[in-house]
Amino acid sequence: MQTSFSGARNQRQEGDKFVSMKHFITLLNIKSVAITLLFGVFSASFCLAQMKRITASLIYFLGLIFIGYANPPSYAQTASDSTPRYDLTIRLSPDAHRLEATGTIRLPASNKPRTELRLSLSELMQDFTVEVVEPAASAGTARLERRDASGGNIKWIVLPVRPIPAGEAVRLRFSYAGGEQIANQFYIGPEGSFASVWGGTDWYPLLDGEDDKGIGTLRFSVPTGYTVYATGERRSSSEDAAQGRFQFEVNHRTYFSFAAGRYTVVRRAGVIPVSAYLLRTRQNTDQYLDGISRILNLLSQEFGGYRFSEFALIEVPSEQANRARFNGAAYEGFFFTSSLALDVPEFNLALPYFAHELGHEWFPHIVALKRGRGRFTEEALAQYGSLRVVEAMQGATVAEQYRRTGLPNYTVEFSALGYFKMAAAGSDQRLADLQGEPGRRLAYTKGFLVWDMLSREIGRERFQRILHNLTRRYAFREITWDELLRAIEVGAGRNLRWFYEQWFERTGAPDFQLTWRREGRRLRGVITQASPFYRADCVVAAFKSSETISFDILEAELIP
Repeated sequence: MQTSFSGARNQRQEGDKFVSMKHFITLLNIKSVAITLLFGVFSASFCLAQMKRITASLIYFLGLIFIGYANPPSYAQTASDSTPRYDLTIRLSPDAHRLEATGTIRLPASNKPRTELRLSLSELMQDFTVEVVEPAASAGTARLERRDASGGNIKWIVLPVRPIPAGEAVRLRFSYAGGEQIANQFYIGPEGSFASVWGGTDWYPLLDGEDDKGIGTLRFSVPTGYTVYATGERRSSSEDAAQGRFQFEVNHRTYFSFAAGRYTVVRRAGVIPVSAYLLRTRQNTDQYLDGISRILNLLSQEFGGYRFSEFALIEVPSEQANRARFNGAAYEGFFFTSSLALDVPEFNLALPYFAHELGHEWFPHIVALKRGRGRFTEEALAQYGSLRVVEAMQGATVAEQYRRTGLPNYTVEFSALGYFKMAAAGSDQRLADLQGEPGRRLAYTKGFLVWDMLSREIGRERFQRILHNLTRRYAFREITWDELLRAIEVGAGRNLRWFYEQWFERTGAPDFQLTWRREGRRLRGVITQASPFYRADCVVAAFKSSETISFDILEAELIP
């Protein structure tokens, strides 16, 4: 399919320079028979010389401005009787690299009798015992059979002394100890301890299956001088903390995480209170808290109200975090970050990193996608939030660099150029069906740019309203990929199937070729798009040496 155009040089001048204007040409797909002309200022130029596939495709990944704000609602109670409920007591011995735990878990009733239950617990944990407390008819010490240890977690078959009757909820009492070794997002030691099921290490027993998130009470005992921060609302007093006792109440379905260390705590009041838990003090702490506070406010404008009572930045030791295979990880209302990230002297140098991680406070910690299609969408949306924050705090020029070639103080491959390198290496996948580590990287490269394009297609303000409604309606719930797309389409008030099909259901990107010639004060050219065709906005600009020449499009036609 081809689109031809011709344009005359614009006569408005400032001194000896022409005023620069960019022009949009809306290219329609092969089923269309007309072309629409739009005029306005755009954020990047379409180079008319040395047009190659990668260069031509890069222009699609562009962005505009940032707007809006929402007041944060309170931490929500959204769990139901079908949610596993825990009462966990954890004793930490950092010097011995050891965790000891006892507790109970209440499991929902089933409409069928049960002769077994299935739990998952990290292979780092030893001496695992389980007793059925309720129902009384099945009470007694359960027999455990070890079935599988893949992925670093052991799948345990729990066999009660007698079958559990239909319609009866179950309460199990358990105990275990261990943790002397390091694993994904798990370490117990005097340098600083951390643990999270989000990293794949089941440091407490999980119900084996999809409905494995829980609620409940977490109680910690640590040596005097240590501070614990964990998932949920803090319920312990300052007197308890002075004696090494900490308690947290988790009121929505999630996985549990905690950190413990000899922390210095710096707090900052605000609409969203923020604090830093530091293993050592730094002169740039106020700068970091100011930056975190602004990011949270900007993301609240973009995604909707912040749902947690505060936000905490938790330092974890760099060497141990690196061995635990992460540099930073966001949880519900707090964020583990390595010491190295906090050592960066200027917060703005780490802005994209922090903005991405804080975006996870909304996706997946307020709204998560169910397992299935749309894997890594939360990563792409968090990266989109990072782009919006960078544009708001550092300007359109930096945001354009972020989109096109990446930022040197971040990971440069997280950009359009990074995507095209992956595609050229044969690592491309459909965004709706991303898999494995290549899929995660595609979410960081192509994925966030597609969400940015969708936002511009719908309109920034309307897209913000859609996301606000989404995080309010589905707060602390999971939705399917199809439900997400339908919600966006309903909020947009129009059919977006064409966008979904070409950007989520295909690999690749548009392939444009441009030919042109000069006829006096006119330029006449042809833009050719190879199959499969994309519906998209294309920028046309003319250059003379270092000067951008403005011109008016006088005519355009679609050539099938």
